[in-house]
Amino acid sequence: MPNLNELVSDSASIRNLSNLNVIVGRNGAGKSRFVRDLVQTFRNNSSYNIKYVSPERGGSFKRDATVETNMAANPSWLSNVRHRNQDNNFKSASAHLFNQLETAFLRKMETDSEIRGDFSKTFVTVHLDKINGLLTNIVIERSTKPGTLFEFKNYDGTASIEPENISSGESEAVALATEIMFFFATLDAVKENILFLDEPDVHQHPDLQARMANFIIDQFASIPPERLANTYVVVATHSSPLICDLSSSPLTTIGTKYFGNTEITQRAVDDSLRKAAPFFAHPLSKSLSDDPILIVEGEDDEQIWRQASRSSQGRIKLFACLAGSVAQQTELERFTNRMLTAIYDDPVGFSVRDGDGSTEALVDEGCVKRFRLGCYAIENLLLTDECLQRLDSSWEDFQAKATTWLAGNSTHKDRELVEQLIASEDRLRHVKIKNIRQLICAILNKDKPWEVPVGQTLGSIIPDYEADPLPFSITSFVGLDLMKALNF
Repeated sequence: MPNLNELVSDSASIRNLSNLNVIVGRNGAGKSRFVRDLVQTFRNNSSYNIKYVSPERGGSFKRDATVETNMAANPSWLSNVRHRNQDNNFKSASAHLFNQLETAFLRKMETDSEIRGDFSKTFVTVHLDKINGLLTNIVIERSTKPGTLFEFKNYDGTASIEPENISSGESEAVALATEIMFFFATLDAVKENILFLDEPDVHQHPDLQARMANFIIDQFASIPPERLANTYVVVATHSSPLICDLSSSPLTTIGTKYFGNTEITQRAVDDSLRKAAPFFAHPLSKSLSDDPILIVEGEDDEQIWRQASRSSQGRIKLFACLAGSVAQQTELERFTNRMLTAIYDDPVGFSVRDGDGSTEALVDEGCVKRFRLGCYAIENLLLTDECLQRLDSSWEDFQAKATTWLAGNSTHKDRELVEQLIASEDRLRHVKIKNIRQLICAILNKDKPWEVPVGQTLGSIIPDYEADPLPFSITSFVGLDLMKALNF
C-alpha cells in the first residue's frame, strides 16, 4: 500500500492516492492549474522528490548547450521553467536527461551485482529498446559521431534523420519516455517520489497513446516491490485511449476534475471498464483505420504482433489485445463477438492461440475468427529460416554454434533442451522452448530481446499464397490461413 493517502494544498487536494492516479476532466476544467498548485506546494519540501512534465513541450530532442548550462548551474531551473507551462526548450532538456539516464544506469550497474551478472541487461535493452517500442517510422540508436550519444534513423537504420525533422508525435513519445524513465531510474529511497504528467497524450495518435499507457505501467513493473510504497504517478488527461489502457493496471485509480472543484477523490477502476477497456476503447477510436482486433493469449504474443504491425509499415493492420490465459481468451472471444455485432454492420475480429502441441482446428466464435499457431508457441518462430536470417544466421550455423556452446557449458541447466533442439528433425516445432528463447539469441551472439527479431521478421513477410509454405518458413509456423486472414 502507498505511504501517502492524500496531497493537500491551500487550493488543491487529491485523496485516496494510489500508485497510478488518473485525473479526468474536460478542457477548461482546470486540470493543469490543479496539478501545478500541488507541484508548487510540494516541490520544495525536503520529504518529496517531485517531477513535473508540463503540457507545453516545445523544441527538438537534441542537445542545447544553454539548456545544459542552466540545468547544471541551477538545480531548480528546469522545475521553474516547466511550472510556467511555457517551455520552448522542453525536449532539449529531455535530451540532456537522456544522457543522464545512461549515466544513472551505469552507476546502478556498478553497485548491483545482479545487473552485472545478467548480460541481457544493457542500456540498450533496458531503456533504448523500450523507447523504440513506442515508435513506428524511426528508431533511436547509439551514435558513432564524436560528442553525440544518440541519433535518429529511419526504421531500417539506413539513414540518419535530424531531430527537428521527425514527426511531432514521435518527438513527443521520445521526450516523454525519457522523462518517465529518468524519474523511475532516480527514485529516492527515503522520499515520496511523485511524477506529475500533464496531458501526456498531446500530439499523439490513439495507438501511440495506448502504447504510452502500457509503457508507464511497465515502468512500475521494473522497480523493486518495496519501492511501490513511495512511488506515485499522477496523470491529468481527457484522452479515452490513455484512460482505458491505464485502467488495465491494478495500481490505477480514477478521479474527476470539474470546473470549480478543488478536491478530487480517487476511486478504484470499475471491473467492467477494466475488462472492456483493452478491447474496445482503443479499437473504436481507430475504426476509421479498419484495424481489426486480434485477441492473443500472452504478453509475448501481444508485444510481437504489435511489433509486426509497426514493422510492416502499414501493410499489417491490427490491434493486438491481451487475454492473459486460455480461459480468459474464451470469455473475451464471446464478449468481443457480442460487442462487435452490436456496433458494426460487417463485424470481424480475430483470435490466435498457441499451438501447445495440437494441430486441431478451432471453431469460430460468431464474427471472431479463431486460429491456432502452427507451432507450440510464439517463441518457436525464432527457429524459422527467416528469423535466423534476420539474426545473421542459418539453421546449420546455429547448430554449429550451439555445439560449441554445449562444449563450454557442461553444467548449464538448459543444456539438455539445447541438445534436443539441434538434434531435432523439426526444430522442436511442437515442443515448449520457452526456457531457452533468449539463450538462442545469446548463442548467436545477439543481445537484443528475442521478441524484437521475431516481431520484425513477422512484419516483413509477404507470403506466396499460391504455393505451399516451406516447412521451416515463418508462414508455416504461423499458419497460412491466419496470415491470409490478417491480410499479410
